[in-house]
Amino acid sequence: MCFCAVHDKKIHMGVVYAVGGHDGSEHLGNMEMFDPLTNKWMMKASMNTKRRGIALAALGGPIYAIGGLDDNSCFNDVERYDIESDRWSAVAPMNTPRGGVGSVALGSYVYAVGGNDGVASLSSVERFDPHLNKWTEVKEMGQRRAGNGVSKLNGCLYVVGGFDDNSPLSSVERFDPRMHRWEYVSELTTPRGGVGVATVMGRVFAVGGHNGNIYLNTVEAFEPRMNRWELVGSVSHCRAGAGVAVCSSHISQIRDVGQGSSNVVNCM
Repeated sequence: MCFCAVHDKKIHMGVVYAVGGHDGSEHLGNMEMFDPLTNKWMMKASMNTKRRGIALAALGGPIYAIGGLDDNSCFNDVERYDIESDRWSAVAPMNTPRGGVGSVALGSYVYAVGGNDGVASLSSVERFDPHLNKWTEVKEMGQRRAGNGVSKLNGCLYVVGGFDDNSPLSSVERFDPRMHRWEYVSELTTPRGGVGVATVMGRVFAVGGHNGNIYLNTVEAFEPRMNRWELVGSVSHCRAGAGVAVCSSHISQIRDVGQGSSNVVNCM
């Protein structure tokens, strides 16, 4: 079974993009852009493939939509969005289909971490070199996981929580590309599958998810110097598979985002 996110968001140049997902009736290929200065969402060009459970990463200008799934299969498709031309184009596919994959841009590469290939959750990791238009396998994680959160901090990649084939995970792993090595760091205070993850002010934040019994609204943060997670607050609604983005705008510029709809956004 492939784990899926409802939608994915990524911040780019002071705006937030929401790409793909599922609206309760069908899979989506469309994209919306939120501008905090105007407090408005705007429709942009649609992807070529409708899908949910994708990952987004921004590297050197373009935005990459990676993997995902529909009701029939998991995808290895990757599309690149050019902001200036408002256009999607296909790039080299991944070596492995990955639904519920995590992704982040680190250095000059885009990483695709874990996910589910339609049969089982994955521990494998690969990275994309845009200059070569090629995906290459890197060292695999210690734990198979899909629906995991991925972020970067201090030149390292962090993969947080997710699901194995049976249950949500509390384990967290860190990859140092300079050493080409994974290591476990301190575990989350609770298992979190479908967790949203972002890095803010030197800490990795884990938002919501599912612990195997209930959906969560709690938020915890990882302090790398102390190698410790601690609860720091909560969001208004329990949720799993939520998109998390760090917006480089003053909080006063974000006003009642999604008011009157089910698209709830919180600021911390």
